[in-house]
This record gives sequence, C-alpha cells and structure tokens, in this order.
Amino acid sequence: MEASADEQWARYGRALISSMSEVLTETPDDTHANLLETADYWLSLGLVLGLRDPRQAEQLLRVIEAHEAERGELERDASSLISHALA
Repeated sequence: MEASADEQWARYGRALISSMSEVLTETPDDTHANLLETADYWLSLGLVLGLRDPRQAEQLLRVIEAHEAERGELERDASSLISHALA
C-alpha cells in the first residue's frame, strides 16, 4: 500500500532534519525553521536542475565539490537522504 502524501512529506521532513543534524546542533534553535526551509528550497532546485539538464547538474556538482574526497562524502550523504526519504 502506498503512503499518503502527508506520510511522504513527514518522512521527507525527518530525512532532511536527520541530514542537517550537524548544522542544526551548531546553530541557535530559533534559526532551525529558516535553515530547513532554505535546505528544502535548494534541494528542490537541485532536483529540478538534475531532471531538466543532467549535464549542467553534474557540472555544478563538480564546481561545488571540487575535491574527490568531498564528492564521495556528498554522494554518501545523498544516498542516506534517499534511503530515509523514500524508504
């Protein structure tokens, strides 16, 4: 049985919070809502870019994570987010 939209949104929210847990522990509580909203926006923007023009998305990732070790960490974080959000 497929999860409802509310359940899917809640699962996505938990995955986003989990992925940002380090950032959230280092920032004041009153900024968390804004940080999560900003993260959600940029994640959504990246998904749209990846779907619309995967070559540009790949180029942008190379610019963002110029060092191979950092790229590997980003890929592991992405896999973790997907497993939590879409499980």
